[in-house]
Amino acid sequence: MPLSDGARKRTLMKGKEPRPNEGDRVTFEIESLMPSGEGGCGRTRIAGGFPGERVVARIDHVGKHATFATAVEVERGRPSRRVPPCLRHVDLKDGRCTGCALMALGESDQRTLLREMMLAQHGLEVGEVVAAPQSLGYRWSAKRIAYGGPGKLRLGSFMRGTNRPADMKGCLVDHPLIAAAADELAEAARDLGIAAHDEERKRLGLRAVWLRTDGTQVLATLVTSEADEVELVRLSARLTLCDGVACSFHRGGGNVLRGAEAMVLRGIEALDVKGTRVGLLGFLQPNPEVAEQMYDDLVDGIGGGRIFDLYAGSGATTRRLKAVASEVVPCESHLEGASSLGIEAETAEDFLARQSDGPDAVVANPPRKGLGAAVTNELLRLRPARIHVMACGPAGLAADIAALAEGYRLESLHAYDTLPQTPHVELIAKLVRIEDVAG
Repeated sequence: MPLSDGARKRTLMKGKEPRPNEGDRVTFEIESLMPSGEGGCGRTRIAGGFPGERVVARIDHVGKHATFATAVEVERGRPSRRVPPCLRHVDLKDGRCTGCALMALGESDQRTLLREMMLAQHGLEVGEVVAAPQSLGYRWSAKRIAYGGPGKLRLGSFMRGTNRPADMKGCLVDHPLIAAAADELAEAARDLGIAAHDEERKRLGLRAVWLRTDGTQVLATLVTSEADEVELVRLSARLTLCDGVACSFHRGGGNVLRGAEAMVLRGIEALDVKGTRVGLLGFLQPNPEVAEQMYDDLVDGIGGGRIFDLYAGSGATTRRLKAVASEVVPCESHLEGASSLGIEAETAEDFLARQSDGPDAVVANPPRKGLGAAVTNELLRLRPARIHVMACGPAGLAADIAALAEGYRLESLHAYDTLPQTPHVELIAKLVRIEDVAG
C-alpha cells in the first residue's frame, strides 16, 4: 500500500522507538485485545488488529497516555480472518459506519478472544463464552443518533473512538424490521425537511430514535429538542413500517437518547416481548433470545425464601423469582419499569439503606458500571446467603467481586456472547456467603 506524503513505515518495538506522529504508517505485532475491541501493542490501540497478527496501521491520534491507530494492511492475520459480512466495515472518511469491532473474524474465534480478554484485562476466568443463536440480525432494540440539517438528516452512531457521526443505513446486526424502519424514517425526515439537533449551531431538532421490536411489530420513540407536535405527527404518518410512534422531549445538553416522558403520536404504545411489557421508554435487552437464557441462569439455584430483585427493569427476573420464592421484593429506579412492577421508583442504594432485615438472597442486574461501593457495602451489612449478578460490564463486575470478597466466594461465572461482532459480553456471577461454604 503506498504511503501518503511525509509518512514513513517502521516497526514499533514496545515503546523503545520514538513516539510516532499522526499520519505515520507503523508495523505492529498485536499482543492483546482491549475491552473496546481494538488490538493492543504497548501503549497503542489499533482498530482492526487482533492478537497474534502483524499489521501496518495508520496513526490517527497520539495522546498523553495512549496512541490510537487503524489497521490498513494485514501482513499476518489470524486463521479465522475473513471479509466482513458488512461492507461498511471498511475504514472510510465519508461518514459511513466503520463496522463492528470484531466482524473481521469468524464468530467462534471472536468468542475465544473475548474469553482471553476477560482473563487478561479483568482477571475473570470462564470456561467458555456461550454462543448466540444468531450472529447477524439479532438486535431487537437499537438507539440511533440523528445528525444533518434540513433535507440531509441521517441516523447512525459515532465512529469508533470519535465524536463523528456515521450513517448506519442497512445495518446487518439490527433486526431486519428495525433496520428497514430506521431507513424509512431517515428518508421521510429528509423529505419533510426535518433537521437534527445541533448543539454547536444552537439548532433544535431530532436528537435520536429508539427502535424496538417484538419480532413482528416495531415501536419507535423519537427523542427531540423541538416540541413541534405538528411536524412530528406529519413524520409519524409517513412511517409505514412502525406499528407505534411516540415522541419524548429533551432540550438539555449531552448525548441524551431518552427523555423523561413520552407521548403517543400514532399506533401501539407497548410491545410484549417474551412475556414482558416494554413501553414507550421501557428498557429492552438488545438480544432477547440470549437474555432469556441469562435470566434463567440468573435465578437458577437462588432457592426460596425472601428475595430482593435489584435493578428489576420491567420484571423479567421478578416474574421468574415469584415462581420459586415465598416473597420477592423488586427495586427499580426508572419510572416506567417501577410502574409496571407496581412499586415506587427507587435507587438500589436507597432501597438497601432502609432495610433492617437481610433477605435470603439477592438478584441484581446493574448498569455497566456495576453495583458500586454503596450497594456492595449494604450487601455486606445485610449478609444474604446468596448474591446472583447479571453484569453487562466485566470491569464493574470484577470490582464488585473484589469488594464482596471479605464475605463472599465466587461459586460460578458464566459468559454470554450477547452482541456478536462486538467486544460486548455479559456475565452471570453467583456468589455464596463464605461462612456457609463447607470446608
